[in-house]
Amino acid sequence: MTIDIESRTTTSPRKTRKQKAASAAGSPVTPQPPRMPGRRNPKWIALGIVALCLGGLLSYMIYARVASETAVVAAAHTVYRGETIEQGDLTTITLRGGSLPHTVPALRLADLVGKRAAYDLIEGSVIPSSAVIEEATPAEGRAIVGLKLAPGRGPGNLLLPSSPVRLIALPAAADSSTTDKLTGSVFVGRVIDQSPAADGTSILVNVDVEAGAAPTIAMLAAQDRVAIVRDAGR
Repeated sequence: MTIDIESRTTTSPRKTRKQKAASAAGSPVTPQPPRMPGRRNPKWIALGIVALCLGGLLSYMIYARVASETAVVAAAHTVYRGETIEQGDLTTITLRGGSLPHTVPALRLADLVGKRAAYDLIEGSVIPSSAVIEEATPAEGRAIVGLKLAPGRGPGNLLLPSSPVRLIALPAAADSSTTDKLTGSVFVGRVIDQSPAADGTSILVNVDVEAGAAPTIAMLAAQDRVAIVRDAGR
């Protein structure tokens, strides 16, 4: 019988772990490779630039549209010449791409209430500042004379409502045997309105004049002896 007298050594797990840690600490550590930067996609960069350009263009278009809009006063209902303008007769509309001359801003709508219409204000039409007067037409001591002007007797396109004008008495007909002292007489007035005549060439003009001169002007108009000159003003 054989007896093994050689001693056996037993290594504990804790000691084994310490040995491995010491071995690992003594070994060189391999550094991690540097991180490569991500590649930028040119397509996304181009799309971003295009989006910025479109956003700027859209902002400019919105600004230009708002800047070109003007709110003005218009007629909500037809108001005839000489009638008093009431609150319900007025409304506001927005003009785009510019504005008409001599319009009344929407903020001044209340200023027109209680005044009178210088001429017919058609429903839906823009109301110019000259279309509203403080008193009735004609006023006390004034009269309105209707004239029919042949071509060349007046600046038709410039005879706007409330325009200051002068009425010039023309000479009598050449075959007239009467002596006329009215030739060259001048009468001051203001245009009420105008419209084309039935013949398609003449124009009909209503003029506000002094009441004392109205009979003479009417007689000259009946003889076709009146010419109109537009003066400076509205």
